[in-house]
Amino acid sequence: MLKTLYRILPWTILSLSFVILAFYYHAIPDEVLIAKNLGGSNPTFAPKSLFTVFRVPLIEIVCASIIELMRRRFANLNSETHQNYYSMWSILLYTVAFKSLFQIFEIVSSKQFTNIFFYLTFGVVIAGIILALLKGRKVFSAFNREDWSFRLVEKLALAILFALYLGLAFVPMFMFG
Repeated sequence: MLKTLYRILPWTILSLSFVILAFYYHAIPDEVLIAKNLGGSNPTFAPKSLFTVFRVPLIEIVCASIIELMRRRFANLNSETHQNYYSMWSILLYTVAFKSLFQIFEIVSSKQFTNIFFYLTFGVVIAGIILALLKGRKVFSAFNREDWSFRLVEKLALAILFALYLGLAFVPMFMFG
């Protein structure tokens, strides 16, 4: 039961991002922030549409799908190295889920709170990457590289998901930037 909850929880958090945006859709301003740097200068805005509003959770669903593919690749193997590999990707999956949630709060919150959620998002990403690296540090040094091969279907799925990510993440910045 706990293992099932552990697998479902990040996807539930990601789904919550869509629910929150749908609930607050009419309250979102006519221009939506689509890119911002760490200093907060030169933000890029786009006209409000279903795409620009739901773009962030769509990107995170794609990222989470890539992570899930990587995580499941060695899920059934019982060695300690494979468990660390699975845990490392699980940490990244939770990182993506909370990143999405905080970015959604940034979109729907009033202007006085947007920077708080921006830096919380940044903090979650940094903490998640550090935790994943700490958990996975033995993985990359002790992993049997022959196990790193993926089936053609997995490679194709990863390529498609990566192309989707690039399209969702970067094309709008060129269109509206």
